Amino acid sequence: MVKILVLGAGFAGCSAAFLLSKRYDVTVLECCGFPGGGCRTYFYGGHPYTLGPRIFFTKDDEVIKFLTDFLDIRQFYNKTWSYVAEDKDFYFYPIYKSDILRMPDHESILSQLDERKGRTPRVSDFETYWLDAIGPNLYSKFVNNYSKKMWGIESNKNLTVNFDWVNKGNPIREDDIRLYGDMFQGYPVNWDGYNSFFDKSLKDCKVVFDCKVEFYDVEEKTLRTKRGDFKADIVINTISVDSLFNHTYGPLKYSGRKFLKIVLPSKQVLPDDIVWIHYAGDEPFTRITEFKKITNHQSKDTLLGLELPTFDGQHYPVRSVVEEYRFKKYQGIFPQNFYSIGRLGSFSYKGIPDVIRDAIDLAKKII
Repeated sequence: MVKILVLGAGFAGCSAAFLLSKRYDVTVLECCGFPGGGCRTYFYGGHPYTLGPRIFFTKDDEVIKFLTDFLDIRQFYNKTWSYVAEDKDFYFYPIYKSDILRMPDHESILSQLDERKGRTPRVSDFETYWLDAIGPNLYSKFVNNYSKKMWGIESNKNLTVNFDWVNKGNPIREDDIRLYGDMFQGYPVNWDGYNSFFDKSLKDCKVVFDCKVEFYDVEEKTLRTKRGDFKADIVINTISVDSLFNHTYGPLKYSGRKFLKIVLPSKQVLPDDIVWIHYAGDEPFTRITEFKKITNHQSKDTLLGLELPTFDGQHYPVRSVVEEYRFKKYQGIFPQNFYSIGRLGSFSYKGIPDVIRDAIDLAKKII
């Protein structure tokens, strides 16, 4: 039987492992003592939480069916704010047209938007796109500082424009203030979130936990790990490729996160329909989330999660021209029957449905 090694037991790895395990001999190597990666549910003071909000949202029917075959999803619509310190006010994000009239400099903003009507924003870099799309005032309020601290960069000109995550053609909304619009969106009914998905998806696989991959020996076609050497006919990678290939072309740049948990003696802190708030100024943190809005946990108190960007950790790939070129060089040394998917494996800013789609497409290719 064909042997497959899957590196990493997050959503991408578990999805690929499940889809292939019915036909092949699949072994999953995971560096932690449990599956789930950044989407695993933990508990603090009785409150379930993930390391940042992990809402499932997509229009992809095949991906929806894949996940809902495992889990019951409670559908709800997510709304978010940004706090703009210079205005001393909270506004919907994505930017909502009626909020502009509440801004102290709304006349200048409306004039800048009028100047841009009918123009197609340039896509040479992240800053240029946003300045062309919304003008300097809104860019300063919502994008400039937030993006710099989010990605740990000095200039937004260093970022490329990824339109999977930028509101292409619709940077300002007029009617729908839901964060994900009319997509299917929600979160598992289960108290432990997605955890049972990870467990169920691996039941027909061999899983080696606490197995940190040191590097892939291309000449020997062997994975060197803390738990010994592994060989397979096919390798599916979902971890960062720089360490996997001995940093041959140098480290890829990531932005990390420090996650602080805060329980407050109040049943609810944020307004009913607001799930999290972005902080777009010079605050050291990027976002505060009230988790019971996502998990539907019932309690007399509430859990807030505060995210601070760091330079350690591999949570968000920094997509600059330099880093994209470096990743392509790594792709050039991928051996035969080696596939790299997911957020880390493809060095792309992807959510849960995106990495499930990666796994589905790869499984179809292999099978």
